[in-house]
Amino acid sequence: MNSKFLKITSFALILFSIVSCNVKRQEYQSTVSVSGTGTVLAQPDMARMNINFSHVAPTTTEAKSVVDQTMQQILMILQAEGVEDSQINTVSLNFDIEYVWRNGRMVRIGQRAQQTIVVSVNDIINNPERFPILLDKITAIDRVEVRNIQFDIETKTKFFAQSRNLAYQKALEKAEQYASLSGRKLGKALTISEERSRDVMQARPYMSNVLADAVELQSAREFHVPTGEREVTTEIFITFLLE
Repeated sequence: MNSKFLKITSFALILFSIVSCNVKRQEYQSTVSVSGTGTVLAQPDMARMNINFSHVAPTTTEAKSVVDQTMQQILMILQAEGVEDSQINTVSLNFDIEYVWRNGRMVRIGQRAQQTIVVSVNDIINNPERFPILLDKITAIDRVEVRNIQFDIETKTKFFAQSRNLAYQKALEKAEQYASLSGRKLGKALTISEERSRDVMQARPYMSNVLADAVELQSAREFHVPTGEREVTTEIFITFLLE
């Protein structure tokens, strides 16, 4: 019994000694932690917009009929300009009672029908006049509202890959410089983490150029929609081993 107990105790001590050595070795590892931010500029190749139309009539049937006719007119324009059905989505369809305030009380004046669709227009780089022409035709329809026009990139995968590569290279350059300054050699990367909130795409702010272009084009009576550029940004944090 004592012999067995001694063997177990000896094994535990050996295991504790190995673990302790590993912990001490890790504690005394020299490392350098750096960050890197990669930003890639990309021109939007698609536009997305909300198209809304509403009408008030004595009955819901009459209001809906006018909305249906107007939406059919809009869909015919979209079809003529090569917008596919998959790029058109109805996001809201409402039928409500319409009231107005008269002499301090609400008075019913009819029924309101309203429909909103979201339309995506692709390939605006190779065909830059496509979206302005389409927008001009739709806004020519009486009482049609076009809202929330946004420019985007249809496929962002390669731009995010480029920004991540750039972020890593910048972090690596920093780490190599710090290793050289400390008289050490840079070892392998121990940890890599990404700041998720920075792995995003956002518009570049150059409102002054947009306004200048708008004023100039308005005087020339040309319809132009400046799209600007988008920033695809990734920020990472890396810890390298110093040898």
